Amino acid sequence: MIDPQKAILKLRRPPAAHNWVKSLRPRRDATALALFNFAINGPRHSLQKVSEIIGFVVFDGLSLEEARKCVSKISNPKVRTYGHEILKAIVPWIKERDLKGVQIFKDLSELYRVSSTVSVPVRPTFVVREGTQITPYFVICWAKMDLDRYQKRILSTVIVDAILRLEEFEGSDARVVCVPRYRGSKSERFVSDWWISEYPPLSDAEKAELFNRYESALSDAEKMILDNLG
Repeated sequence: MIDPQKAILKLRRPPAAHNWVKSLRPRRDATALALFNFAINGPRHSLQKVSEIIGFVVFDGLSLEEARKCVSKISNPKVRTYGHEILKAIVPWIKERDLKGVQIFKDLSELYRVSSTVSVPVRPTFVVREGTQITPYFVICWAKMDLDRYQKRILSTVIVDAILRLEEFEGSDARVVCVPRYRGSKSERFVSDWWISEYPPLSDAEKAELFNRYESALSDAEKMILDNLG
């Protein structure tokens, strides 16, 4: 039996920006239902440890073999399996581009307030220097990448407001890197990426509408949880 208070707490503490964005819809009722489903049927296995290992590859120069050894130490067998799938695809991609992390940003994390009760952690997986710019990279390890254009614009908004407005990132772009499975495959993955400048951030009016809709939908979702589980 799912504890309703723990389910509500799960909504109020989103693990990362992309997880928060995934539940957002243009309509209040659809957002509330997506939030409810995330709280009740959301992912059972966190891939945060895999993301951290990807960061080690860039910041500390781990080879694929060394990174795989790190993944092999993860206690959860499903996360270990997913981790090996992800590393097989993304580590060669990283090495081909000779990405090297800027150490002072290794633990960069900012909170982005989206309602009176919720702040979203915004953490680049790694940060690199590209020419004269400092570029944050955000790796999403989902097996299926299904964010639509509107959701990608929201993700751009969060990254711009939380990270790119910091003095060190003035004039920089940010890159989102996904490692989904090939269609029909149960294990083989590929790398897909985009620059957030490809998806313009929301206007102030659009942000205000989003946050109002989200706060109302969050209240609706919490009531749904209590009605169904309480």
